[in-house]
Amino acid sequence: MTALKRWAARPLHAALILMLAACASPPPQVLLTLPPGASAAAAAAAPTAPAAVRVLAVSRPEIPEYLLARRVRYRAETSTLGEWPDTFWAERIEIGVAREFTAALRERLPGWRLCEASCSEQSPAASLQVVLTRMDYLRSERRLKASARITVWSTQGARVPLRAGDFSFDIPGDADTPQSQARASTELLRRVAAEAATLVAAAP
Repeated sequence: MTALKRWAARPLHAALILMLAACASPPPQVLLTLPPGASAAAAAAAPTAPAAVRVLAVSRPEIPEYLLARRVRYRAETSTLGEWPDTFWAERIEIGVAREFTAALRERLPGWRLCEASCSEQSPAASLQVVLTRMDYLRSERRLKASARITVWSTQGARVPLRAGDFSFDIPGDADTPQSQARASTELLRRVAAEAATLVAAAP
């Protein structure tokens, strides 16, 4: 091969190497978070609770164990799960669920102070427990089907339920994407918070 031919072939070799490198590189990862559900304007405008306001101890919502993973999972079949390709939660899913649920609950209980950690020193008037027994995003239907057990417990004397209820939710998605699943999950937490606030308000 003459020097001229070798010189002409070099750009082709370089282009081929770049194409092979692009094909070999892994696809970019998507880091997903639950979008905020509570109104930022409402949160900013909410007055500071007075010192004498009642305190509600709020336990972290329990979610199905099969969702406690870094990968974003959906319900593929009745007994099988799928995972969105190259998509991961940017934080532990239970942390995001707790944050968005508490924010939505705080928006609906302006007369209460919510306590999420060690609450015994604040003498809470009641405690709230939420168990999401089902939280399935059906990708084929683009729907989130969920069920929750909500209990308001007494904190005075024996621990007895003051109010309790079982609730079912059916929330449509808007696209065949993990972002649609995240938006539906936030809407679920808003609806659960609304039911929980009703039970808290009705508790003696």
